[in-house]
Amino acid sequence: MSVPVLSVVIPCYNTAPYLETCLESVAGQTYRDIEVLCVDDASTDGTAALLRMWAEKDPRIRCIFFARNSGVSAARNAGLSAARGEFVYFLDSDDWIDPDYLAAMVREACKTGRGQVLNANYLKEYGEGHPALPGGRWGFIREEAGDYDPIQVQGWFQPLVWTRLYRRKYLEDNHILFPDVKGGAEDIYFTGLAEVLQEKSYIFCGPFHHYRQREGSFVHQGGEKGFYYLQSFRLLVEELGRRGIPTEGMKLFYAGPMLVDSEEKFDFIRSFLMEIEPQVSRHPEMYTGHDLLLLEAVCSSQDYAAFRARHNPNLAVEYIRQKMKGAR
Repeated sequence: MSVPVLSVVIPCYNTAPYLETCLESVAGQTYRDIEVLCVDDASTDGTAALLRMWAEKDPRIRCIFFARNSGVSAARNAGLSAARGEFVYFLDSDDWIDPDYLAAMVREACKTGRGQVLNANYLKEYGEGHPALPGGRWGFIREEAGDYDPIQVQGWFQPLVWTRLYRRKYLEDNHILFPDVKGGAEDIYFTGLAEVLQEKSYIFCGPFHHYRQREGSFVHQGGEKGFYYLQSFRLLVEELGRRGIPTEGMKLFYAGPMLVDSEEKFDFIRSFLMEIEPQVSRHPEMYTGHDLLLLEAVCSSQDYAAFRARHNPNLAVEYIRQKMKGAR
């Protein structure tokens, strides 16, 4: 059996209503030299049956079935371990990509020789009757492709793993795997580590990835998501420290939809933010007002009781309330 150039890894969990669209978009790519590794994380809704059907009709599709639910990080790591391609692309099973998306990714990766390339274009899809909204294009991205400082990219471009194409050897040589965190925050660690280990980050504006916005997905978990973000950022900081890579000038956290609703969460958040506060103070321009509110609210409180006495545990609500007070 010939070895494909590109491995597409798709973690799947209870996404049967969206899976056909995803797999059709991959099977219909103009770039044909691919294998598709679908990892079913013990779905209960018919996802596994759909995967078996697709594997029967397209020999490029291989399936891995977990006996018990283990999370998206474990699923992606299993797909990465089974991958044979020179390049690896991670796609979520409820999203889809333009027909020439993978061709553009491979072309840019081959042209540059980079360990990863980043496509700045994606669309947020809200469903029938709602217009798709462009995402990903931050102000510092030029129209033409080019190299950027990895710290700048890590700080200002969203840590979405499906905007990147990775050279498999680059990931293996640098021992980059997804961490055991929840809520979609695994992208923060994985993309952050892969980003800053490069001398330069290569970004281009290519065809579109279609990012489905739906209730129930990993990234729509309310206030829990913000806490998972902090867990992943701390793992990233600790790993960079182990590797002797300085973090000065990096963006080390963002508040997101932070919900500080337990003493355990408060203690974890305060410990991490107290640790990084001196560096954040040297680079406040990298953080939003929401981020800085979290930093001040948690670090200025000696314990959870003191925090609750002064602040709403939902920091997004607290931030809006303070903004409204300032506007009066």
